[in-house]
Parts: sequence; C-alpha cells; structure tokens
Amino acid sequence: MDKILGLGTAGCNIASCFEKYPQYVVRKVDCERKEEDNYICIIKQDSPENYELFCPNLQHQLEALHGDLLFIVSGASLISGAALSLLSQLKDMCSISVLYIKPGNVPLHGVKKKQENAVYNIFQEYARSGVFKQLYVVDNSCLESILEDVPVVGYYDKLNDLIVSTIHMINVLDNTDPVASTFCEIGEASRICTFAISNMDGSEKTFFPLDNVVEKRYYYAIPEERLKTDGTILKMIRQNLNDAEGATYAIYESTYDSEYVYGILRSNLIQKDEKSV
Repeated sequence: MDKILGLGTAGCNIASCFEKYPQYVVRKVDCERKEEDNYICIIKQDSPENYELFCPNLQHQLEALHGDLLFIVSGASLISGAALSLLSQLKDMCSISVLYIKPGNVPLHGVKKKQENAVYNIFQEYARSGVFKQLYVVDNSCLESILEDVPVVGYYDKLNDLIVSTIHMINVLDNTDPVASTFCEIGEASRICTFAISNMDGSEKTFFPLDNVVEKRYYYAIPEERLKTDGTILKMIRQNLNDAEGATYAIYESTYDSEYVYGILRSNLIQKDEKSV
C-alpha cells in the first residue's frame, strides 16, 4: 500500500504521518482550508447525508492514487458521509484497503453515534463482500493502553505515530526477502483485520479486540548478529505460536539493535460493537 488517502480530521492527520516516508503518495480531503499541495478542501456540510449527496467529483485531483490504496477514515466524523461516494470514484483505478479508526474512550452522542455505527457496519459488509481488499480496524483506546501514559498535549500524535510506524514497517518487510517464512495465501473471506505488536517472548498487544481470529501473520525483525549466533530463535518462535490457530511467521534480518515483532490478525466475521448494543 503505497498510496494514502485520508478523509476528515483523523484521516488527514494519520495520512500526514506517512509524508515523512518517501515511499508514499499522500492525498488528504477535508472541509477546513489549508495551504498544502496534496490537500483538497470540499464544502462543509451540516450532516453526513449532505456530505454524501454533495460529494464533488475528485477523480482528476486524485489520479495519482492509481494502484494499492489505503483509505483512512473515522466514522465518528460527519464528513465520513462522503466516504462511499469518494471511494466509488476510485474503485476502477485502485485496489482499496480501508483503515478505520474507532474513537475509543471518546463518548459519542446523537448524529455522530449513529453515523459511526452505520459506517462501521457498512464498511465491514463491503469488506466481506470483496468491495474492499481488506478493512483494518483500530481502536484508540487499545492504542492508549499500549502506550500507557500518554500526555494530553500531543495525545493523538502519539497514537497516530504508533499506527503509521507499524503499517510502514509491515509494508517494508512485505517488500523484503525473509530469511525464513511459513507465510501462505491469505483466506479469501478473512478481510476484517487489525494489527498487533509483540515481544520475542510471545506477549502480544492488539490494536483492536478482534473476535474470531482465524489467521495470524507475524513479522519478526531481528538484528543480523543475533540471527547468526542465537540458536534458540526458531524454537522460541515455534513455541510461542504453537497454540495459535492459523498462525504463520516470517523472519527478517534487521539493522536495528533490538527485535521487533509485528502482527496482522484476520477474521471472517462481522465484528459487533458492544458500545452500540
């Protein structure tokens, strides 16, 4: 996924974090005026329905996004009403994956609550039916738990950096030859996903509490010297994943001083939103 499109405040802020990496083409759409070359301002509306109804044709402005696209949005924003109209303009030129941000501990009421519930469920149905290549769900409350004490100033910057650095590292590793791998083809129905970070001891923290996980893919980035001298690595990984149904792994040589473990967890079922029932 080397093309990035953010919609709304949350989507644009996360998309902006990708700009520090030269591999990505980034575009952002929102209703606040900004002087940025890759930013598109659309007319502010008073409801999600009007954002959908009056979503402009942006195909020309977004023509640089041909290929594998990551579309980033939070359903809690009113402008998320434009999401499906916008994506319909891109479906013939992009293979679309969606990064969906759930607000976590931020309480929603009225229109925003209804909109978030609607977008969340519609996006899952679209992913399961194959309209989207996959739907990655991230919950801000899970990110806060991973980071533990997050200061008020720069709160979302910290959360967004965790999301983007994880996705970027997985993208890098996906384009790197592993030294060992048990990866296999991803199941056709396993399109609802989240990310995880782990340690070599197998302790894992996920970006969303995904139900009915049927596939787990782990990326081990390990320093070159340890790969050459530590004879326990394969045994440790196999022991950690022994009881994890559907778990596969790949091991990569890393230039970092420490080990990093990233995961993508996949489900084939619609995820219930307990806060909405």
